[in-house]
Amino acid sequence: MASIDMLVCGFALTCDQGGFGFSTLSLITAGKQRILVDTGPHSRRAMLVRALKERNLTPEQIDLVVLTHAHWDHCQNTDIFRNAQVLIHPVELEYARNPQRGDMAVATYLPAILERMKVETVSEGDEVAEGVSIIDTPGHSKGHLSVLVNVSGQTRLVAGDALPDAASVRRGLPYNVFWDLKDARESVAKMVASAQMFYPGHDRPFSVEGDHIHYHEGPTQITVTNSLEAGEGVTALNYEVLAHREPVVNLVQKG
Repeated sequence: MASIDMLVCGFALTCDQGGFGFSTLSLITAGKQRILVDTGPHSRRAMLVRALKERNLTPEQIDLVVLTHAHWDHCQNTDIFRNAQVLIHPVELEYARNPQRGDMAVATYLPAILERMKVETVSEGDEVAEGVSIIDTPGHSKGHLSVLVNVSGQTRLVAGDALPDAASVRRGLPYNVFWDLKDARESVAKMVASAQMFYPGHDRPFSVEGDHIHYHEGPTQITVTNSLEAGEGVTALNYEVLAHREPVVNLVQKG
């Protein structure tokens, strides 16, 4: 029987100084297999290691690392899982080796990291462990994949950025699209039809009950600290919740 443990919850914020996001990192246990989905940005490396330690695990004890895609905020810590086999979609791996000019989201150094690791390409329908299989979800990136997990008879989806937040269900699109709008829309519809609970790339786990989004776990607030001495930096934060978030379409030129 498989289970999903959200090690680190993802979220994304935009401010007048720019935007930043932290990806969800999930641990799937299937029998004796320990499977980590995405490894996150370097800024969360210590948090990831600490989350594993709290579960009496080290990076060396992870058997499989599944990368939903090759964007920097989802894969920068892959190198610390030295004993793991890394699973990635063949289209995404090839694109990471030869990205389109101007695509700043792709971690172009990822192929060099993977050269020193055990790597296997996976795609739609591949079962990577008992009750754990791959579903193709392109659009946000060229070769994006997500992970379907059977948890006590319920199908759950570790989505990555093909479904980054709960609002993606209502808008029918992820809030960032880098590759193809049509593919991105089709992937959202496909995911919603494929599972009953979702672990998005930058939001808390949720399910859809009619028109209602039901969140299951995860933090509802964050703490922002100023790294400068008192009086020398930003002294106030204004937080605004917008009714709707318009998708940002950053399509890279396709060859």
